Amino acid sequence: MLGMEKKVRALYGDDVESKVNNPAVEAKETANSARAGLALAILAIVLAFGVYVALDAKLTTVAQSVADVPAKMATIDAKVAQFEGLPAKIRKEMQAEKVAAFAAAADQLAAGLDGAEHKAAMAKISDMAKQLQADVAK
Repeated sequence: MLGMEKKVRALYGDDVESKVNNPAVEAKETANSARAGLALAILAIVLAFGVYVALDAKLTTVAQSVADVPAKMATIDAKVAQFEGLPAKIRKEMQAEKVAAFAAAADQLAAGLDGAEHKAAMAKISDMAKQLQADVAK
């Protein structure tokens, strides 16, 4: 190194040769490095613990959700069973409505007939249709 450069480094405390040979500076740097390493180790442990707690909470939630699946499936199966019976129920209701319309048509025809025998026969047909409607609706 040049003489001037050595003087500048010595003036500002940047003397490389003296640091290597000076045991007090070396001990201070070792202590600082040890403190920084300890701080980083503690920080890593705290972060690892935080990650563990967060994952444990998430896994507990997932385990609870998995435990609830059979109950939810039972509910869905019950609803599907209701839907499976729905077409038969709708078919019954449609048939009952058709029979009710037939009974109403028979009543209207009975009102328009002139003979007592015809009116009695239509009344009998209307009564039979109403009984059939009650049986179909069950």
